[in-house]
Formats: sequence, C-alpha cells, structure tokens
Amino acid sequence: MDYERKTRVIANSYYNMGLERAKLRDLSGAAECLKKSLHFNKYMTDARNLLGLIYYEAGEVGDALVQWVISMNLQPEENRADHYLGEIQRKKGAMETERRVVRRFNQALVYAQNGSEDLAILQLNKVVESKPNYVKAQLLFTLLCIAREDYQKAGKAVYKVLQIDRNHPKALWYKSLVQDAGGSPKSEREPEKRKLKNVLSHRQMEDDDVIIPPSYRENTKDQAVGNILAGLLLGAAVIFFLVMPANTKSVNANHNQEMKKYSEQLSQANQKADSLTKQLESMEAEKKTAEASLASLTNNADSILAQYQAVIGILQAYKKNDFPSAVRIYAGLNPDLITSEDVQAVIGEIRKDMVEKGCPILESLGDKAVEAGDTQTALANYLKCIDLKPNSWQAKFKTAVIYKGMGEKEQANGLFSDIINNSKDEGLSAKAKTERGF
Repeated sequence: MDYERKTRVIANSYYNMGLERAKLRDLSGAAECLKKSLHFNKYMTDARNLLGLIYYEAGEVGDALVQWVISMNLQPEENRADHYLGEIQRKKGAMETERRVVRRFNQALVYAQNGSEDLAILQLNKVVESKPNYVKAQLLFTLLCIAREDYQKAGKAVYKVLQIDRNHPKALWYKSLVQDAGGSPKSEREPEKRKLKNVLSHRQMEDDDVIIPPSYRENTKDQAVGNILAGLLLGAAVIFFLVMPANTKSVNANHNQEMKKYSEQLSQANQKADSLTKQLESMEAEKKTAEASLASLTNNADSILAQYQAVIGILQAYKKNDFPSAVRIYAGLNPDLITSEDVQAVIGEIRKDMVEKGCPILESLGDKAVEAGDTQTALANYLKCIDLKPNSWQAKFKTAVIYKGMGEKEQANGLFSDIINNSKDEGLSAKAKTERGF
C-alpha cells in the first residue's frame, strides 16, 4: 500500500470513529478523532463539516465558521457547509448575539481573574441564559459555584454540559467534586430519608402497653411523709452514684465524638480548599490559553467576525457569478485581522482575481461615491485599487485630489509627484502639475 493511500485510509478510519462518538454525544472524543483525520487528510471536507458542527454544538461559533469557510474553498460545489453558512446568515441578529455572548464571557473571565466572583457569576448568568449550550461558560460558572460552595447550581450547570458532551473531561471532574461535596441529586434526598427513618423509629404506645397495678392500698399520713423522704433520699443517691457518672461519661464521649467529627470535617475542608486552589491555578493557565486561541474575539471581536463574514460573502458572490458584489465586499475587507492560515490562503486566491479584474470596478465605485458626496467611501475604493495595482495612475490622481480637499497636503503632494515623475500619461501629468502648483 503506497503512502498516499495509507494516509487516506487512516483519515477515513479516524473520521468514522469521530462520527460514531458524535452519535453517542461524546463531542470531545469526536473532535479529537476528527482533528487526527484532518491531520492525515486536510482536504477531507466531511470531517471539516462535522468538526464545525461539533464546535457549533458546544457554542464555539467562530471556530465553526472557520472550518466551514475552509471547506467551501476546498469544495465549492455540493458542499453541506454552504447550507450551514446560509442558515447562520439567514438568522436575523445571529452574529450580533454571538458577539455579545463572547464579550460577556470574556468580561466574566476578567472578573474571575481579579477575584470579583459575584460580577463574574452575574455575567455568566446572562451568557448561559441566552446561550445554554456554551460549554466554556457553563464550566466556568460551575467552577465559581463550587468555590462558593453553591453545589446545587454547580450540579445543574455541569449536568447541562454532560447533556451536550457526555464525556467532557473537565465536566466529569467537576461532577465528582460536586458529588463528593454532597451536591448531587442523591444527596438532596438523604435528609428527607433520615427524617423519615427517625419518625419510624419511635413506636406509639398502645392501650394494652399500660401496666395496671393489681391492687391499691391506702397509706397513713406518716407513712406517706416517710415514703416521700425515702424517695427523695433514694433519688439523690441514684443521681449521685449512677446518673451523674453516666452523664459525665456520656458528655465526655459525646465531646470526643464531636471533636473527631469536627477534625474530619476540617481535614476534608482543607483538602477541598487545596483542590480548589489547584483548580483556580489550572483555570488561570486555561484562561491564558483561551486568550491566545480567542485573540480574534477579545478586543476586536466585532471587526474580526466581520472579516470572516466578509470572506463568506465574497465566496457566496462568486458562487452566484456576481463579481461586482464580490468587489464591493472585498473593498471593505481587512485581511490583517484574520489569523487563520487556511483562510489567508483563500484571500490570496481572491486577491489574484481582484488584481486582474477588480480595479476598474473599484475605481467606478469611487467615482459614484464622489458624485454622491461620500468622499470617505470614494477614498477607500481608490486606495484599495492602488493597493491591488500600484500603477493605477487615474486612481492615484483622484486620491490626491481628495487628500488635497481634506487638507492633507503632504499626502496629496506625494501622490502628485509620483504621477509627474513616473506616469507616461502626459495629460494626466500636466493636471498633476497644475494641482501641485508647478
């Protein structure tokens, strides 16, 4: 078996394993298998589409969009990813909702890092209320609830995560902490069981349990007084010799038992505190990793998501053979905000096409914006044209005129000088000299 066929077989095997685990809602295991499948065959669009669905199910919409955009570039026709992207675009306000959720989650991370647990929980409540399947938010909420010993809410949150991803390793660990602390549903029923047991352990006295004396004999007054004194003396003796030592022994035993109980509770509390400290340290490290992996969704979340959406719009326009729309969308694209190498490769292919056919359309769009009095839009279109083709002399001249009108003389004069010195269009050079003041 040659190397290419062998890698293809391995990739297919990992894909099948990932598909089976996804059917069992083992999303973490499925994602690992699909990543290995793509490691052996990055062109396997079925694996990319399924990985995107898993990310989407876990609330990671940004990662899902990346996988689907790459999949569309690899297979533009008859690709299920086209349907997924279309569904997101058709949902009114879907992207704005995702941006808002990401901003709140990141703010909650900052609050948690600075020790403001109440504010972090407040933000996370809003996140999980609007997006219950956001696994990362549910896990952070669980950890904060465990730190506050609110095991009921922690148990509900971790149960929600396990409904989404039944074998999520962190969720399983948090579940064990909640169960050990008595926050599981089973422990909720234990107090009621103990109450019921205590009630059933006391039997009511029946009528035939009362002992009736066989006879009754009247006593004289002196005998009654003597009996009372004898009873008092006997009671005092019983209390002094029997009851008090027994009570003392019982009190000592109870005291020792209580001390033992409190010692065990203190030991457990110390162990739990150490465990939570390690968890918080782990969460701090995880936060740094999350900041690196979600760099595109922290300070510039709106712009970055808009760039991915713009790439999707360009691909959709290409599919519909609507090249002018693709050019208009490309004019507002900022590729520097996209960190994915695969998406950058897609943008590189788009740029080649724009260099060949896009400049006239961009210049025309700029002219229409000038006629409408929108100089900023016109300037953006002319600059994009110059970026694609540095020798676009007409676009440079129009850009210089706009800069001159804005009072940016240094930039305007630089463009006029470039036209005068390098353009072969004598008429345009003459106009540049006049505008330059020569």
